[in-house]
Amino acid sequence: MGVRASGTVVWIVEKGNSRWKIGVFLEGEIIDTIHLDPEEDLCLGHLPPGQVDGVLLAGSGHWDTAIAEMLRKRSKGGVTEIKHGDPHPLETEVEDPGSLGTDRVANAFAVQSGVIQGLEQSKVWMIVDVGTCVTTDVVRDGRHLGGSISPGLSMRIKAMRRGTAALPGVEKEVWAKLKPFKGETIGKTTQDAIIKGAADGISAEIIGRWRILSEQVGGEEVVGVILTGGDSALLELGRVMPKFADSNLTLKGYYAIFSHIQLSSKI
Repeated sequence: MGVRASGTVVWIVEKGNSRWKIGVFLEGEIIDTIHLDPEEDLCLGHLPPGQVDGVLLAGSGHWDTAIAEMLRKRSKGGVTEIKHGDPHPLETEVEDPGSLGTDRVANAFAVQSGVIQGLEQSKVWMIVDVGTCVTTDVVRDGRHLGGSISPGLSMRIKAMRRGTAALPGVEKEVWAKLKPFKGETIGKTTQDAIIKGAADGISAEIIGRWRILSEQVGGEEVVGVILTGGDSALLELGRVMPKFADSNLTLKGYYAIFSHIQLSSKI
């Protein structure tokens, strides 16, 4: 964003397990995103130009005080930080709300606070975030019930390499280009078999969980699925309906949390 937009501008700066992400919001609408390469640390050159009205620094990853200070110099409204274990506004039934990863909190709060479109299709939603891990979170009638955590695609492929004597490793640059979740489940080479085994396992896991949830908590409602996360674009979930993808769901959830905090501080 080369020129300072007219209106209130907020940065959501997220530190995930492996990479930084920045969402630029203008009057509550996301207008730009910046994704750093994995393991690349955030520096001044990554930030959009100009001063902003507020910054939320959040995530399950770790950052030092220098990062917060760098952002503080660019924000007229200061920097709000949310780390793992901090209090959050998500209404949840999990036994220890502080144990939830901040990305899961943000995803569920995006649904709970109604900041995304399409939620009128169902009262029960399963949010699937496909990244380092595959997390699912269930929100029914606006309340977070809990969820699940399993290994992501890279973790599954690396585990096969480390746990066997003969299977080769497969770099992400290879499997990301092949887009394995497109319906062809039979691999013709060892490499293809590894990729499809890991990929189809995730796809089948999500579909199976959706079916079980439809029986257990759906009732008369069909459970909807929301996909997000860096590898979610590769998923093929067949006849799962309703479903839609939102690559910026987590950032939108963080913005909703930021707005909630700002509003609460004025009461």
